[in-house]
Amino acid sequence: MVKEHGWYPYEFQSGTTVAVAGDDYVVVASDTRLTENYAIQSRTHSNVYKMHNNSLLLSTGFLGDVLTLKKTLEGRIKTYEYTHSKPISTPALAQMISIMMYGRRFFPYYTNTVITGLDTDGKGCVYAFDPVGSMTKQLYACEGSAMPLILPILDARILGKNTSNPGHVKRTKEETVTMIKDIYMAACERNVELGDGVVIHTLTKDKGIETDVHPLRKD
Repeated sequence: MVKEHGWYPYEFQSGTTVAVAGDDYVVVASDTRLTENYAIQSRTHSNVYKMHNNSLLLSTGFLGDVLTLKKTLEGRIKTYEYTHSKPISTPALAQMISIMMYGRRFFPYYTNTVITGLDTDGKGCVYAFDPVGSMTKQLYACEGSAMPLILPILDARILGKNTSNPGHVKRTKEETVTMIKDIYMAACERNVELGDGVVIHTLTKDKGIETDVHPLRKD
């Protein structure tokens, strides 16, 4: 039997990220387990990266592409700030990422990417991207290996989808943090690629970024 041997440049490393925007805050989270083919490579790796202007980049997928995207983006942010003599806003940063990813559309970054922060009015904003740069502004986003488990819960808890009381449910940042923590604790019972811990970042205009780490199951 003749077999075709090919070269595949990508590998999917696990990781699950969640972002929720509020009226004056944004809460993002990532588990700390990094796996490849069910082998645990790290128990302390977070998929949330702080950008220069207090925006937060969430990216899962092929770790090599994630780090390359982050490094390239940091360079472009510095160029923008030197050119315009002002910090880049989160909406402008989202547009920059979209253009970067579209420029790589024939050999795309193998990433699930979300950028979050505060807009010019101080309101939380979440922008999600597909691998070729198509951008959508959302109230919340979930990407990564446990996305099929977590996203329906977010649909129900935030927008009331598939519930007896549909409609957007507004929460304080403390309530949002508790909700995300509970969701991760539930999801790690059903997904072996999610575990060890969840890092939760809360971004507000007054206090900047606050970080909490909560343990999850280790097996």
